[in-house]
Amino acid sequence: MSGVGTALTELAAAAGRLGGLAAETLGDRLELLALELREDRVHILQQLILAFLGSALLLCGLLLLVAAGIYALPQEWRLAGLVLAALVALGMGGAALCSLRRRLKSGPGLFAQSVAELKKDKACF
Repeated sequence: MSGVGTALTELAAAAGRLGGLAAETLGDRLELLALELREDRVHILQQLILAFLGSALLLCGLLLLVAAGIYALPQEWRLAGLVLAALVALGMGGAALCSLRRRLKSGPGLFAQSVAELKKDKACF
């Protein structure tokens, strides 16, 4: 009977150690997740500021360019100049947005380190 009691005691101790390791691992993962969240928040904010600043400056510059170009053209060419300026603005805006999309796709995903660590933990257990 005492052999069963010691086996149960040992089993309970092993379960306690396993639970402690699992809790410690979970705590480490949550700390990593919090760190990544702070880093990703700064990264996303920087990209949004750059996108807004670039768009606003492009828009302002293009408006000034269109105004100067239309003013400099003779009366009969002003409509053609306006259409050409609009096409250039649309092309540059599209290129800027494509560049931003490519930059967002090429970077690491959100919480990439946490996901990788959780996959390692899953493989270990």
